[in-house]
Amino acid sequence: MERLHWDKVAGKAAFHAARDTKTRAKPLRYHGHDFAEIFWVDAGRGIHRINGDSLPLQVGSLILMRPSDCHGIDLISHEGLKLTNIAFAQKTLDFLGHRYFSRQDWAFWHQGKNPVMQQMEPSQLRRFNRWADELSQMPRERLHLERFLLNVLSELRLDQSDAQLDDAPDWLVQACRAIQRPEHFSRGVTQFLKLCGRSREHVARTTRRWFGMAPTDYVNKIRMSYAQRQLEMGDQSILEIALDCGIENLSHFYSLFRSQTGTTPRSYRLSHRKPL
Repeated sequence: MERLHWDKVAGKAAFHAARDTKTRAKPLRYHGHDFAEIFWVDAGRGIHRINGDSLPLQVGSLILMRPSDCHGIDLISHEGLKLTNIAFAQKTLDFLGHRYFSRQDWAFWHQGKNPVMQQMEPSQLRRFNRWADELSQMPRERLHLERFLLNVLSELRLDQSDAQLDDAPDWLVQACRAIQRPEHFSRGVTQFLKLCGRSREHVARTTRRWFGMAPTDYVNKIRMSYAQRQLEMGDQSILEIALDCGIENLSHFYSLFRSQTGTTPRSYRLSHRKPL
């Protein structure tokens, strides 16, 4: 088995960025390496042969490869498999782990047999590609690499932040991660039910079990948390924030906000925006 070495792949560069299409004539042969990489699938389907296992790859599949992992990719269709890949040296991984994720069994520091793999939704895939495109235009310095990685890891961390979902059904976990984003929670409980892919009654029973509240209350809690952050940091009007939350009735927005915070949006903004 071939083993790739960072000094041969990238020399003194802080990172290597590439977008490539694998085909049946040009697959990714099984190999190991002494560096980390993050890659995702932009188009096509394949089989990821990883540490002795075979796992499906599809559009939006995101994999956080550790230096200890060995892998290859096989094609399962005649169409190519388009990948975006960002590779970087072990020393950067060690620095970020020590600085931000010390002793955490997560992301690149996951101790399981296989690396972390996550399925991205289309809006997240577009966002990650935009970040990769921006990175590819930058000098190969750690400053730009670390900004990219912290953007990615911060977003993935938000996806993993709800500890009470550790033993929840996978469909609920995925829906709760997705509904945190404005493009989803702005559409209300109907969108949450769609993300769950279950009947309204089943979702209601499950959210009451895990959160102690109805689906509508859960979505509104997320909306009001977003509104709080916008009032603390942004210059948008209260009406604009309400519309961003998907609430056109300003009176209803005020009622929801007061029920969660005990105060009005204006009072909240005044008390949380004190100049330094």
